[in-house]
Amino acid sequence: MNQDIFIFLQNWYQSKCDGTWEHEYGLDISTIDNPGWKVIVSGEHGRQPKKINIDGDESWLVINASEHDFKGYGSPDNLAEMLKYVQEWLA
Repeated sequence: MNQDIFIFLQNWYQSKCDGTWEHEYGLDISTIDNPGWKVIVSGEHGRQPKKINIDGDESWLVINASEHDFKGYGSPDNLAEMLKYVQEWLA
């Protein structure tokens, strides 16, 4: 996985932290029992909504991003792809 996405997310998070924001919003990357990944970003405003649904036998990806929140779920091999979508949504 490209280290640039981690630097981007680190910088994005640091830019949001103001003593209040980080108590209610943030970024959550965790596993789910399908098995797979969950990526949630909250606390944004005015972002471009995006919906993606790729349903394969082994590889799958579901993204539902509103103006305020990004919710992505995917198979074990799709974390890097999901993080690219997060970066595009935040940029």
